[in-house]
Amino acid sequence: MKKLLLATTAIVSIGGAASAAEIKLTGYAEIGIFDGDAAGIDTQFHNDWQVDFRLSGETDGGLTFGGRIQLEENNESSNINGTPRIDEESLFVSGDFGRITLGETDGAYNWGLGFIYSGTSLRDDHSSHAGAYWFTGLDGSYDDQIARYEYSFGDFGVAVSAELDDDETTAQGSSPVANGDTVFGVGGKWASNINGMDIAVGVGYQDNGDFEIWGVSGSIALPMGISIAAGYADLDGFVSHYASSNGFDATADSWYGVSVAYQTGALLVSANYGAYDTESINGTATSSDLEGFGVVANYDLGGGAVVMAGYGYSDVPSSLGNIGSFNGNGEETWSLGLGLSF
Repeated sequence: MKKLLLATTAIVSIGGAASAAEIKLTGYAEIGIFDGDAAGIDTQFHNDWQVDFRLSGETDGGLTFGGRIQLEENNESSNINGTPRIDEESLFVSGDFGRITLGETDGAYNWGLGFIYSGTSLRDDHSSHAGAYWFTGLDGSYDDQIARYEYSFGDFGVAVSAELDDDETTAQGSSPVANGDTVFGVGGKWASNINGMDIAVGVGYQDNGDFEIWGVSGSIALPMGISIAAGYADLDGFVSHYASSNGFDATADSWYGVSVAYQTGALLVSANYGAYDTESINGTATSSDLEGFGVVANYDLGGGAVVMAGYGYSDVPSSLGNIGSFNGNGEETWSLGLGLSF
């Protein structure tokens, strides 16, 4: 793939007033090999790509505005040839009052909480096992059009968000989340450097009338290259990604996870563990937790190229058989390849 990093500036005139607008184009691609022990999965080659359009502008009065549009390869099983699709499109307006974002963006719950995962791998093996959680919460309950307001002051930031049901025919219980009620969220975060240590804390809350969830996260990065992150979420009996990813329904009271990472020069290595306090699977009560761990190693070659190796292990109840873990590739998955930023 040809290396491409394009930035253009266009001057436009609206109502006789000139304003500067900028469009930045960046890209990412990955190539490599992966495998997993799920039925129908065998060692195979992998490639993927995405292009990000970043739009920005400013009014004469100092109001800034812009957005993001992502064009990516669709590698779902029904789209084996990778037909391009548009994803994660959103727009924002920002000023002294704060920032308003509308579109396919994070709700305030997700915005406030920090992921525990470090590093990257071809198919996110290290962070998509059965115990993985990305604090997505109730986002995407309806059409994934989320409005978020955020305001920062010093080391602190706060946000509120809402996702509306725009379909009057939405029926109660039509999905694990959708019930016709607005999804409200609030979040807050703090980050600072204290005595050479980078410390961050986040909190989040979300409610849709049926589910009421909250979470906390924290991380610390030490000067010698070691960093530790942890998170906890009270899920009120809700876990959405298993139903959509694996064709079975799981509910859980809570989730917790922890990770540790070490970076020295161009090398980053990290390991993580996560578990759900599972209530039921496919409507049957269970005392078995859904849990897993992952490890990842990255080596930065410079110039935007990174060597990536990832492994994930999932521990799921034997009654489910080989259900493909969270990522669809099995209880044990691995990958090796290159990540390329343009």
